[in-house]
Amino acid sequence: MKRTITLFTLALCLAIGAQAQKVQEKDIIGTWKLIIDIEEEMDEEAEEADTMLEEVIIKAVSGFVGGILDDIEIYFEFQRDNDVKITVDAYNETETETGTWYINRRGYLVIEDIDDDGDSFNISTDDDEWKLIDGILVSDEHEKNRNVYMTKVD
Repeated sequence: MKRTITLFTLALCLAIGAQAQKVQEKDIIGTWKLIIDIEEEMDEEAEEADTMLEEVIIKAVSGFVGGILDDIEIYFEFQRDNDVKITVDAYNETETETGTWYINRRGYLVIEDIDDDGDSFNISTDDDEWKLIDGILVSDEHEKNRNVYMTKVD
């Protein structure tokens, strides 16, 4: 019984430690690299496929898309003035966009891109919030499986 209580307490502590923390400016200032693990997501989709043909198609697309993503790197440089530089390195070409970021009332990061007309639009669908979990920024849409996240590079 004592061992069960100890194991339960340890599991509870680990679960609490893995919860999202409120983002603070000091936590995110700097450069972050966007990581997209499409192959893991596609493997999960393939496992849920209704037919073998569907599974084969998903796996083929996964390899193709994964190969493309290997040649693309996306960096977010968060600055103190709530500006963010979004740099995409793809196939030996670099493009940089600017945007803004803020921490919402819930304590999560929201990133907005500025288009060429100066109009602001959210770069993520459904007003994605980025949560700080175990030292990485995780999109709330991908919080469960953590296949889209940002890791700090400096």
